[in-house]
This record gives sequence, structure tokens and C-alpha cells, in this order.
Amino acid sequence: MTTDLFIHYQNKKMPVALPAGWRLLTFADFTSPEKPPHVRERVQQALQAPVGRPPLSELVKPRDQVAVIVEDLTRASPKKIILETLLETLAEIRVPETRTVVVFALGTHRGLTPAEIEETFGRELTGRYPFVNHDCLAADLVPAGRLKTGFPVKINRRVMEADFRIGIGSIFPHPMNGFGGGGKILFPGVADFASIQDHHFHYTFQEGTTLGRLDGNPFYEEVCALARSVPLHFIVNGILDQNDALADLVAGDPVLAHRTGAEICHALTAKTFERTADITITSSFPYKEGPQIIKPLVPASRITRPGGCIILAADCSGNLPGPFIASFEQFRQRHGQDLFGGVQAHFSERRLIMEGGAVDYNMALAFTLAAQQQFKIILVSSDIPRQTGERMGFHFAENLEEAFGLCRDYGPHPEVHVIPSGGVILPEINQ
Repeated sequence: MTTDLFIHYQNKKMPVALPAGWRLLTFADFTSPEKPPHVRERVQQALQAPVGRPPLSELVKPRDQVAVIVEDLTRASPKKIILETLLETLAEIRVPETRTVVVFALGTHRGLTPAEIEETFGRELTGRYPFVNHDCLAADLVPAGRLKTGFPVKINRRVMEADFRIGIGSIFPHPMNGFGGGGKILFPGVADFASIQDHHFHYTFQEGTTLGRLDGNPFYEEVCALARSVPLHFIVNGILDQNDALADLVAGDPVLAHRTGAEICHALTAKTFERTADITITSSFPYKEGPQIIKPLVPASRITRPGGCIILAADCSGNLPGPFIASFEQFRQRHGQDLFGGVQAHFSERRLIMEGGAVDYNMALAFTLAAQQQFKIILVSSDIPRQTGERMGFHFAENLEEAFGLCRDYGPHPEVHVIPSGGVILPEINQ
């Protein structure tokens, strides 16, 4: 019995003891960085030597109205220190505080509460600068171009009225965009609901739209095109490692700096697997909020054989509303065993699976339903009730031992992968 394996679950390393006879193929752990970077110094260095752009002091004028677009709280980047350092730089350029606004790039996610904003950024900072939640359904969004499909795109008015736009985000493996960060802070970050839906539904299941890929990725290429045309002038992006911690930082041109950061992120998070396994054991780390916990199914699907089993140990802080759960049941009733065919039909016709639901809920539904057709998926959670998990179409277990008992169909000697951090890994099969 193997006893030195673990996954990140419930804010700790939870030991994984494989049953006797199970054959471990890969334990996808990483060596932790020797020393975390000094964030403020790294931001200062990046701002002084940006990629593909001159320093901010040569780009921003004191009279400029500046919009700083900041990612929401689903990522663990040190947003406060990055924002503070950036605002200090703007102050050195003599941009008045009254001419700077901080806009949260929520896409179709929920807004941050005043308490969350103050807790994350501090009373001193929030008392000096306006902090604004983006609303993808707001009536005053400004036309800002069109997608290649011809669909019009609207962008947050405070962002569009600015003379200079700066994005603060994180670079990490992303299931559709290849890597997070870059132009995503603008689109879908501060765009309208309808254009986000059109873009995501059109590109998600197209050839090239996939985890860890930028070249030939139509989803990512559309994001870059909008970052160029609106434009987004500058980014400051943290690069996250397999522990969801800051490993490095880049700043500069939204496309060129992002590509540089993506190369660093690839080196940090890529892991080679010799072949697909019968069973993959993974965790939702670092995701905890609602539909985000589904994202680790994407990398796990890459390294599990068709018909195999994915055991997903998921922390969940909430945001699994009744209509979201009911949508799983209703979709299964309508589409029977052809779940992926049903998903493709909805996306090709731009029809929401969860009517009235945000795009991120619909994406979570689509990825889950598609994976459930191809794999047996066992949800392990102490946060999600058994009945809820089963209504979502998962097999359910309260702990790993119970989950292992549900894997008898795979024989006494199944081959197994163990992934401690399911949401921050870029798996690659050895060809």
C-alpha cells in the first residue's frame, strides 16, 4: 500500500493510500520553488523593463484618465501588493488619484461585496480610489467592435472612457484560452453578457481551443484581437505555479508579455505522463467556488483512458444554486446518453444549458456533461451533499476509501495517476 501520496484538499495535504494491487503510474507532484519572489520588487522590476512596451513613465501622461482592470477573487495572486505598486508608479507620474479607477473584471461572475473588497485591498487603498464591479448586463456598456462571427462587443463604460487601460491578472493553465491572463482581463473580463456567450459558445469546442495552447487557438486569437483593437494598453500579470502561488511576474504588451509569461508558466506547470490511466485521482485545488471546481476535469480527461474513472476531491465554498443543479437533471432527461451531442447542439445554436444562468455556469455544465459521457466520475466532497452530487450526475463518495470501493469494475490492478493540484497542471502525454 502506497502511503507517501497526497492531494491538496480541505486546505491541507491529504494522504492518498492506494488499495493493494493498484499500480501507480504517475504522482504529479512538483518541486516547490526554493524562495518565493519579493512581490513589490518584482513588480517594480517588471514595470521598469516591460516586454514589448516602453516603461509606464513614457506611456502615461499626468492628465490621462486611467482604468486599472483587476481580476476577481477566484485567483490567489497578491493583487493588493501588485495594485499598490502600480498605483505608486502612477503617482510618481503625477496621475491624480481622482483620475484613476479600479474596475473588477468579473466577466459574468458575481460581484464582489464591499467587505470582500476592503478585506482584500485594505481600507487605506479603497478609501483613496474608486473600486467598481463590472456589470455585464449594465445598460451603459459601450460598443467596442465585433467578433469574427459579426457579433457586436460592448465594454464597461468606465474602461472605455479611460485614456489608458492597464490589466492586472494571472497566468495559469486555462481550459479554453490556453493560459489565463493577458487580454482576458478586457474580454471577457469587462465585456457584455451576450458577446461573451457568443464567443465562448462559438469557440469552446473548436479545433485548437484547448488547455495550454496559444498557437492555432481560435478562442485565444479572438481575445488577442480585441485586446489590440480596443485597445488594452498594458498588463501586469503574476505567473502562478502548481501551488497557486506567485512564481514570477511579467508586464508590458498584452500579447507579447502574456506569451513570455505563458512560456514561464508552461515550464512550471507542465507534467509528462507516459500514457493514460484507468483511474485518475485529482483535486479541485485551487478552485473552491461554485462552477470553478469543475475545471480540473479538463486536465484529468487528457490522461484518463476512455471509459476510465476520474476521482475528483472537491472543496466548495458555495454558489451551487438550485437552477444549476436542476439543469443537470433536465439536460439528461432531454438528451439521454448522448450528452456531448446535446452540448454541441446547444453551443452551435448559442442556446444556454442553464436558462438565465451566467456563462461560467453554462461552461461548467458543458464540460461536466461532456466528461460524464466519456468517463465514470466520482465526486468526493464534505461540502457538497450526496444528493446534490448525484443530481449533478456524479457518482458520490464521502471519502477516498469509499471512492476506491466504487472502482471495482476496473479490476484488481488498475493503473493510476495521482494529481495533487488539479486546477494548475498542464498534463502532456509522452508521444
